[in-house]
Amino acid sequence: MLNRLLSLFLSLVVIGASAHAQEPARTQDLASAPAPLPSPEAFVNAICHTVVDSSLSRYYLLVGADTCRFVRYDYDEWSKYHLLEPVPISILNELAEKVSLSRYPYFWKQHALPTATLITGHQADSLLYLNPPDGDGTARHLVFSFSLPQFTDDGQYAVIDLNMVCGGHCGLGSTYIFHLTSKGWTMVGVYRNWSA
Repeated sequence: MLNRLLSLFLSLVVIGASAHAQEPARTQDLASAPAPLPSPEAFVNAICHTVVDSSLSRYYLLVGADTCRFVRYDYDEWSKYHLLEPVPISILNELAEKVSLSRYPYFWKQHALPTATLITGHQADSLLYLNPPDGDGTARHLVFSFSLPQFTDDGQYAVIDLNMVCGGHCGLGSTYIFHLTSKGWTMVGVYRNWSA
């Protein structure tokens, strides 16, 4: 009986020592794991000063996320005219795939967007077209919409569309690609989808 207890005790000590020896490896694995992806609102807050006029203290944002147009792209055109630094085709393919798979509605959360004022489509129409008719292109007549951002699996790249309307015949829409650096999200590509 004593031998059995001694054997059981030694087995538990060996198992415990083995698990303790593996602990640093697990800690190292956790340290090299990709950082968690930001929420859509946290990402918009991080990049909004890059894509929204930074002189605006607040901006109007449509409450529902728009769709992103980065489903198909011409790599040669992007690399020649629209990328500000080299981005591997595998990254662009991954982003395009993420965009094509995420076609569900998303509604922005006002409490998480401190510089945005969320408005409905009817409110946007009132701002843009009623006073004065066709808007006047000033900050009080600018309405923005963002697509839901999509991220690579490693969280290092993101794509998002921004549309800005300033009246009946005034506006633009662009697709932006960002890269996460030690200084935060840096714009590495932009493509003008439309302008009026």
